[in-house]
Amino acid sequence: MTGTTNEILDLIQKQGESFEAFTKRQDARFKALEADFIEVAKKSGRPFATDASGQDTAPQSSGWINAKTAEPILVLKHGQALAKAHRGSDAPSIGRLLRGLCLGGTAPDANELAEERKNLNMGSDPAGGYTVNGALADQWIDALRANMVLSKAGALTLPMDAGKVSIARVTADPTCSWHGEGAALPAAEPTFGALNLTAKTVVCLVKFSVELAQDSANLEQQLEGVITRAMANAIDRAGLVGVTENAGAAPGGIMNLSGRNSVTSIGAPADYDFLVDGIYELLADDVQMENIGAMIAHPAVWKKLAKIRTGITNDESPLQPPAEVARVPKLWTTAAPLTGGTTASGIIANWNDLVFGVRQQITVKVLQESFMGSNLQLAVLAFARVDFGAARPQSFCTLEGITV
Repeated sequence: MTGTTNEILDLIQKQGESFEAFTKRQDARFKALEADFIEVAKKSGRPFATDASGQDTAPQSSGWINAKTAEPILVLKHGQALAKAHRGSDAPSIGRLLRGLCLGGTAPDANELAEERKNLNMGSDPAGGYTVNGALADQWIDALRANMVLSKAGALTLPMDAGKVSIARVTADPTCSWHGEGAALPAAEPTFGALNLTAKTVVCLVKFSVELAQDSANLEQQLEGVITRAMANAIDRAGLVGVTENAGAAPGGIMNLSGRNSVTSIGAPADYDFLVDGIYELLADDVQMENIGAMIAHPAVWKKLAKIRTGITNDESPLQPPAEVARVPKLWTTAAPLTGGTTASGIIANWNDLVFGVRQQITVKVLQESFMGSNLQLAVLAFARVDFGAARPQSFCTLEGITV
């Protein structure tokens, strides 16, 4: 009986030890989950973060106020839909509208489309095109923003009611000091200045045959996709780099921004030190780590970084970046700088300090006479008016001279 009792006691002891070990493992697991949750909560404040559902959400109050009218100003983050801010009549899709304009009375739903244009207050402009306002313009602007890397990174969208808009920008951080009784206050430079957004015109021209317009089953989707993607890429390129030809006609680009931070002459990266240096430059200018958004660069930079190895003899494992570098999202776009196929540049920033201004009108023209007589082609010409402005230049750091 004694032997049986000892066996039972041993079994109870082992069960207790097993339960204690299980409890420790679960505690460690819960602590790890808690740490992950805290990290996710921090990241959710980053400019790159979007709605967890992946769906467009209605804009929230921005806190921006029109100084003249005291009315609130609509400012959008990525994932917030302009179309949901203006609750008007349902509009046809962009592609459906374009097909209707191209085919005119030969479209099977021509009468319906004509009524929709009338209901949308969409009439011909003096130059023979169509000015898109209201719900359809909102839809078009949202489609552009959905394809823009700068919007995904965290740039704020400011719908413009006029060709020129002024907002406040930080020209220097405030000066703080300790004050002794009766002592004179120290001189300080102005903290704010005016940031002027002036709408500039981006144009997209698409040509296709009359036969394709009449017979294609997916003309709507293709027209909408190709135009919005091309315009978004052109807007991204101007916002990142500017343009070299007729430079005054486009936004200047962050690579030309006065007062920005920079890491230069990087060369061929064998590690992630250049990104560490870029993050440090922003931290040194009081950009909080959780506000440092995506690095934007050309896909050639991704290719170079993906091939970095540990450097250990006979070890072909990829080199893992430091934790904070790994947490920074990476956005790759052909709109980012690449010179001669060998030298690239990237940008890391608090992208909430970049404002994308866009006029709330889109103009569409169907060019028939220009191409119909020569090769039986149609063309769609679409243009939008946009600009960019940096509310705080110190919130941006360019990573220059990356050999790829």
